[in-house]
Amino acid sequence: MSAEDSRKLEEKLKQFDFKDEGGNDSFALLSFDQVAEQRKRNLVLDEERFEDTFLKCLICRENYDDEEKLPKMLPCHHTFCLDCLQQMFRVEGEFRQTLTSAFRSMPVAVKISCPTCREGLIASSMEIKKLPNDHTVLELVAFIKHIGKAKVSYCSKHQMQPLNFFCEPCMEPVCCDCTVIDHKEINGHLVISVDEAMKKYSPAIDKTMLEIEGEKKSLEEKRHALEKAFDNVEQIQRELAVQIRQTFDRIRDSVDERERELFDQSEREIDRKRTMLRDCMKMVTSREAELKQQTAKLAQTKDNKDLVNMFDFNKMARECLDIKPDIPVSKSSEDFAVSFQFNSRQENGIRNNISNFGDVTFKFD
Repeated sequence: MSAEDSRKLEEKLKQFDFKDEGGNDSFALLSFDQVAEQRKRNLVLDEERFEDTFLKCLICRENYDDEEKLPKMLPCHHTFCLDCLQQMFRVEGEFRQTLTSAFRSMPVAVKISCPTCREGLIASSMEIKKLPNDHTVLELVAFIKHIGKAKVSYCSKHQMQPLNFFCEPCMEPVCCDCTVIDHKEINGHLVISVDEAMKKYSPAIDKTMLEIEGEKKSLEEKRHALEKAFDNVEQIQRELAVQIRQTFDRIRDSVDERERELFDQSEREIDRKRTMLRDCMKMVTSREAELKQQTAKLAQTKDNKDLVNMFDFNKMARECLDIKPDIPVSKSSEDFAVSFQFNSRQENGIRNNISNFGDVTFKFD
């Protein structure tokens, strides 16, 4: 890194010095451990300021990248994105066109001024593209992209203070200011770090998620049983139709009307059973979706260490587990089988009394 780059980096880093309202160093009266702890508590705030200072173009305030927002360094060592510099070139070129009729087309080269120090640069569009990249910024962009950016929750009472702590008696996350104002230890408050709280209370979330998984497994077994029962019902319907047809084929001429009546009766009963199974399937599917949603919320709050919502979501999940729908389904698909019997009685005698011939009986388990 050149001397000029070092100077530029040093100037930007000065923006991260911690000063009180009087301009004095707020850590002057603190011990080394206190200073370290205070800097640790304010680290998440520095992340935002770091991004604004190093990773955003000062013109458009958008993050640099390795394509359209490529960081380009001017001769004065100030950096802006390629898209903004090209826009400055187009605006200046169009302005030159309005000054004289000599420019019937876009000028080959125009003078643009650095927005920071106003130092001028005469360059063409191609020369702007060939300006050197600010590799320091590119390395920072790649670094941030690699490590990701943590989601930070801030205190609603003390603005811009991160919720880095957790008060156990109050069962709520608190910020640094809360620990010395509203949640003092001398007043009976016990404050621990977010990491300690997550380690202590995560087992409750794990237990809830384990119970949800257990119920989901039970629902899956019932769903499989329902699917098999659907197949059994269809098979039963086919067998019943065959028996009825075989009997009525022998007496077709005299029992057509009765045959239709029996078919209608069997269809109604089969439809009733099918409707029962379909209702059960809807209940299982709805319950699975509900539990999946609760699991996703709990997993997200745990992964993000989101103590703001963790207990609310856990409470909602527990309430969801307590309210179990009554699904009359066992693990065995045989419980859904339909027992049936077509009674032909005395076929020869019935020929003489065809109007009352035959019936279909069902037994639902």
